[in-house]
Amino acid sequence: MSSVVAIVKSIVGQVIAVSPEGIRRVLIEGDRLFAGEQALTGPEGAVTLELADGRSIDLGRDTQWSADAPDSATNLAEATAQAAPSVAELQQAIAAGADPTQDFEAAAAGPTPAGAGGGAAGGGHSFVVLDATAGVVNPTIGFPTAGIGFSTLSTTQNAGAVDTSAPLRASTLTVTATPTLTEAGGTLVYTATVTQAPLTDLTITLSNGQTIVIAGGQTTGSSSLQIQDHNTPYIDPSQISTTVTGTTGGGGLVLTIDPTPAVTQITDTIDKTAVTLTASDTVAEGGSINYTVSVANAPKTDLVLTLSNGDQVTIKANATSATFTVAAPADDVYKDAGPTTLKVTGIADGQDGQLEALDLSKASATVNVTDTINPTAVTLTASDAVAEGGTIHYTVSVANAPKSDLVLTLSNGDNVTIKANATSATFTVAAPADDVYKDAGPTTLKVTGIADGQDGQLEALDLSKASATVNVTDTINPTAVTLTASDTVAEGGSISYTVSVANAPKSDLVLTLSNGDNVTIKANATSATFTVAAPADDVYKDAGPTTLKVTGIADGQDGQLEALDLSKASATVNVTDTINPTAVTLTASDTVAEGGSISYTVSVANAPKSDLVLTLSNGDNVTIKANATSASFTAAAPADDVYKDAGPTTLSVTGVFNGKDGQLEGLDLTKASATVNVTDTINTTAVTLTASDAVAEGGTIHYTVSVANAPKSDLVLTLSNGDQVTIKANATSASFTAAAPADDVYKDAGPTTLSVTGVSNGKDGQLEGLDLSKASATTAVTDTINKTAVTLTADSSVAEGGTIHYTVSVANAPKSDLVLTLSNGDQVTIKANATS
Repeated sequence: MSSVVAIVKSIVGQVIAVSPEGIRRVLIEGDRLFAGEQALTGPEGAVTLELADGRSIDLGRDTQWSADAPDSATNLAEATAQAAPSVAELQQAIAAGADPTQDFEAAAAGPTPAGAGGGAAGGGHSFVVLDATAGVVNPTIGFPTAGIGFSTLSTTQNAGAVDTSAPLRASTLTVTATPTLTEAGGTLVYTATVTQAPLTDLTITLSNGQTIVIAGGQTTGSSSLQIQDHNTPYIDPSQISTTVTGTTGGGGLVLTIDPTPAVTQITDTIDKTAVTLTASDTVAEGGSINYTVSVANAPKTDLVLTLSNGDQVTIKANATSATFTVAAPADDVYKDAGPTTLKVTGIADGQDGQLEALDLSKASATVNVTDTINPTAVTLTASDAVAEGGTIHYTVSVANAPKSDLVLTLSNGDNVTIKANATSATFTVAAPADDVYKDAGPTTLKVTGIADGQDGQLEALDLSKASATVNVTDTINPTAVTLTASDTVAEGGSISYTVSVANAPKSDLVLTLSNGDNVTIKANATSATFTVAAPADDVYKDAGPTTLKVTGIADGQDGQLEALDLSKASATVNVTDTINPTAVTLTASDTVAEGGSISYTVSVANAPKSDLVLTLSNGDNVTIKANATSASFTAAAPADDVYKDAGPTTLSVTGVFNGKDGQLEGLDLTKASATVNVTDTINTTAVTLTASDAVAEGGTIHYTVSVANAPKSDLVLTLSNGDQVTIKANATSASFTAAAPADDVYKDAGPTTLSVTGVSNGKDGQLEGLDLSKASATTAVTDTINKTAVTLTADSSVAEGGTIHYTVSVANAPKSDLVLTLSNGDQVTIKANATS
């Protein structure tokens, strides 16, 4: 009997209907609420219900509503006549000892619409969307009840639906779910399994309103649920637990439901919360630095962060920042200004404010600490006196020990180092060197500064007392004199000398030389340069060494030097020959016939001191006698031949034979060459052309062209038919083909002749001339018989006594008139070049 108490008219979000048995279903528009069912809107739902009397009721968020069924099956308006007892009344009855499972009328099961929903047939659906809130709704009725302990399947069998003789089988129903999903959401799959397959479809209703259908004859079925994205930066894992609340269908089974819930764990996805640390840009040393640490998401509980200096800072629950101070470095004499950096390093003892993770990439702040300058006093002490050339012992001291090595610069260009954590250093400096001057007196050394920033991290130095003076005593020493010159000089040139003294004179120093000259080194200079002429230049080999020495001081002009050491005041220079070449010329007669003799004369501009033997470009030698300036000789002209080789022939002097240079320094051969024009004689080369004796018209004629002398380069001959043929360099013949006259229907048999007509474009193979008298070949061309078709046509009909018109045609036009005889004794003529 139907007990409909309300119909869903509109719905927002998700609204659940819970039956007295605890079965939950998700309501949609058009669904019906039955007597005894509770409507739960939840935190985000709302619903409008139409009651039996036509009134509408609106239920907002977090609302529960239920109504009892009417006493009899009436229409919806009649069903509202009896109001359902309130929850308070039901609780009072239970408190008075009433047993709701025995004392009250059983709730009507109601019809089962399609899809196991509460709406009309066809109003169900396969998929619903749930929010994973981890909330739990307990269908508490206020009195303990027992679960269903027996099969709820109807034993009524429709005719023809099930074999009534088939026994009922025991089967266990188990429901499992996707074990794990992240809070980012996804698809949750429920799977129902029975140990025995039902005979008809088995529909399972879950506590979340979801249904699973196991088809008849199958043992499993599944249903999918789309879980929304609830990702947050907080630590909030949860689970979705679902149980079986009821089944329908599944004929042929006695079903036992496994009470184990199907549980899906909703795991956290790690979303980092950005942490930033900021501070003021600068602070004076000894001051305080103000920091602010901020988080992008407020923690749910106090968040305690650890800092790189060992401290901790707390951001209170529901706050996004905290401020704190840190002392800047103290003021002292050391360089400690510069940036100081503080970082957030992590979370203290798990006090994470329930945030999943932190992004510390920007949790760092750098503050520039400015310095104050406190100078450290430096002092320098030394022994009172030292002999020149001795060693002076110094001690440098500082009022504050440096933290790292302190490197000081001295006025003499040296450095001295005071080690880290020390307050002094000792060092030695050479006293002024022993010299030739009267220069005894005090020497002073000072600390001038810091070397390359190696300040030991001291802020500054006070150098007002960083100076020490020592008295240096004197000794007497001679001054070395050296004479140097270039190693070599060309004859006829100038030799450059440099005279040097180890110590500059205080006044002009005048030195005497071994060649009788003097040279002066000016006051305060250490050297002087001068030149001396080298031996004169000539064309003969006469190179050798020349030596010059410093011999003493001129007229007591010693430049106030104590003495001179002249042991190294000598210089030797090697005088090299300068090559002055002697011009060589070669002359000859202007022309000579090939095969004749050429007369040459070779001449030199300077007579050699001994025989001068010259080599020639033809491999011969020629000799100019000592003290002579020329010599004559002959050479053969090129021999006579058939090739083009007339023209100039050149002979050159190439050099000196086996060092027989007549003691001349060198030869100028630029004009030692003579060219003679050799005239040629023309010797012709015979050319012959041969071919096959006969060829059929339309065939190919094979020719061979031959020369009596092989050309030196490719010889290209022209033919009378306009073609060319090439005889390769160093070959004496070449073969080629030419097409015979074409095959046709005319009588044209007879000889065909081909001739060599000349040379193509000067490509004569360097032959002087060609004899073409036999360079012709004749071949007989034989005819082939090719018939010409003749056709005769006439009018198709003619009246007797009329005239018949005939046309005679030939396939090829005759070259002269063609006269044909007819069967009637007449003749007909086809004119030359006509075809009919």
